[in-house]
Amino acid sequence: MTYPIADTHTHLYFQSFDQDRDQVIKNCDQRDVKIQIQIGCDEISSIAALDLAKSHPHFYATLGLHPCDVKKCFDNDKNYRPKNHINYQNQAKNYDELFELFEELARKNTKKIVGFGETGFDLYHENSEEIFLLQKNTFRRHIQLAKNFDKPIVIHSRNAKDQLLDFLTKEYKQDFRAVLHCFCEDTDYASVMTQKYGFFLGIGGIATYPQSEKIRDAIRHTPIEFLVTETDAPFLTPQSFKKDHKRNESRFLTEVIELIAKLKQREIQECAEILFNNAKRLFNIKDN
Repeated sequence: MTYPIADTHTHLYFQSFDQDRDQVIKNCDQRDVKIQIQIGCDEISSIAALDLAKSHPHFYATLGLHPCDVKKCFDNDKNYRPKNHINYQNQAKNYDELFELFEELARKNTKKIVGFGETGFDLYHENSEEIFLLQKNTFRRHIQLAKNFDKPIVIHSRNAKDQLLDFLTKEYKQDFRAVLHCFCEDTDYASVMTQKYGFFLGIGGIATYPQSEKIRDAIRHTPIEFLVTETDAPFLTPQSFKKDHKRNESRFLTEVIELIAKLKQREIQECAEILFNNAKRLFNIKDN
């Protein structure tokens, strides 16, 4: 059975794909992965994501500063760069310059840049007032860009569900589209995010893990119109692929789609087409 697949959150520019990236893309094409959105995490990765998007007709990109990178985003660390960008030198020396660069890139690449982020809150690796304030300030900047360009935000939230809700409650002044990437919360939280704010939920490999019944229950009770599929590749390989594939790939989303179809009690083909069209609607993609 074949059906269209959209991966709304992947990092195919990571070093872990350097040796066989072309083959990975070919394999995904054969499995009918028709949309891949390469997600930026800082200046260098946003450039790499955009370059990758430009090189493939069904690839798109976002520009963003990951909440875990807000303190180190102006370093020229080469340890994690893809080989094609190993010698790239940061253009931005501060946040103003970084977001001016994002604005310029978005203006010049209107068809390939489909959103901003990932941004949000991550208090898992460091839980300090300093990093939280930096994350909050950069989150605001992403939202402003999203409003200026009428594009969605990719929201990252880890160990910060209450902080995210508090931020939205106090500062949500005007509608903006968003997807809550790597959704891992419960049904009540899903209801608030979808019904109050109109956000989409990014569903990936974690939903297939044995301990993730809470997520599966949220999927059951959330209208399918608010769900999109994602990998976060190379991370979070779905359960049935984990034994033989430590690195995640967009083609493995078949397991996620079939899980959602089972939970929603729909035919797989019908469910896949709805999820695919949700991705197009969220990111305003007219092609494919």
